[in-house]
Amino acid sequence: MGVNELTLGLTLGIAAFTDWREHKIYNKLLLPAFTIALLLNTLQDGVSGLTSSLLGAAMGFALLLIPYLMGGMGAGDVKLLAVIGAFGGIMFVLTSFLYGAVIGGVISLYLLVRRQTLGNTLKYFLLFFLILRKPQQFSNAINNTNKEKFPYGIAIVIGTFIAFFLPLGGWSL
Repeated sequence: MGVNELTLGLTLGIAAFTDWREHKIYNKLLLPAFTIALLLNTLQDGVSGLTSSLLGAAMGFALLLIPYLMGGMGAGDVKLLAVIGAFGGIMFVLTSFLYGAVIGGVISLYLLVRRQTLGNTLKYFLLFFLILRKPQQFSNAINNTNKEKFPYGIAIVIGTFIAFFLPLGGWSL
């Protein structure tokens, strides 16, 4: 295991802990981690390493930007995925995102069933797709059913750890 993996693993552990306890992923964790990712990849692979890092960060940021703008997650989640992309590049962040989305979906489904709000949520999704409601109205409707916050950063962290060991298409960090 290299310095990239260890540094990212430490960052993920701290992010999961703070997201679980405080529902926050702090910039004072993410900014240094992002800087270290850029430096390590640049030192390791030169300009191509830096380029891979920046493209991975941009992809990670882009993947969660729309859910963030719709009120579905916090800014820390978006920045965490960008940091993951900065460490591992485009394919690694895509793999982490996909695994994290599945984990997040399973956890969300469990919470909806536990809160007995699955029916209302499915109704809002159906209305969104059939009536083509405005995204803000859809976000407001979903937020009205949410009584308990879900720290999505934990799903991202779990998805990233799975991506370490089960890379899709042979791609890894």
